[in-house]
Amino acid sequence: MLNFTLHSCEVHGKNEKAMQTLKIKTHRISTMYGSNCFFLLSKGYNAGKPLEKPCPNCFVVILDSQADKEKLFWLCYCLWKSSKYIPLLVGSAIPALHIKEVEKEIRLAASKAVARQQEFQKLVHQLQAFHKLETHLHLQLKLVARIKSELAYGFLK
Repeated sequence: MLNFTLHSCEVHGKNEKAMQTLKIKTHRISTMYGSNCFFLLSKGYNAGKPLEKPCPNCFVVILDSQADKEKLFWLCYCLWKSSKYIPLLVGSAIPALHIKEVEKEIRLAASKAVARQQEFQKLVHQLQAFHKLETHLHLQLKLVARIKSELAYGFLK
């Protein structure tokens, strides 16, 4: 179940209940973070994509617990996959997200997830299962490509 700490805040002009334990900062390469964090791309057309490992041009999302991290990672994944970050992009050459806008969007989505906890938990389990399947299929595709190369090499040897 979701146990996010909630408080009232203004999101898109409405007073909503949202997470209190959420911290989003601009990632600095020299900074070390604990295990209760993940990263969001901040620039480009994949801005908002959640990542396990940092990269240049990303935000770090810091939470109080590993459980909150896992829930929020998949919530951000839903926001990214459903293109909720697209209207928030600014700039013409390299579009970027503003950290405050991302935080507002995450807080709004978190309040919806808290209101529909069972649906959200089911969604997270489904997304995790598909992610595991996708990872497995990528590995199989790499192995197939390697086998094809070995066959071609063996023939031309």
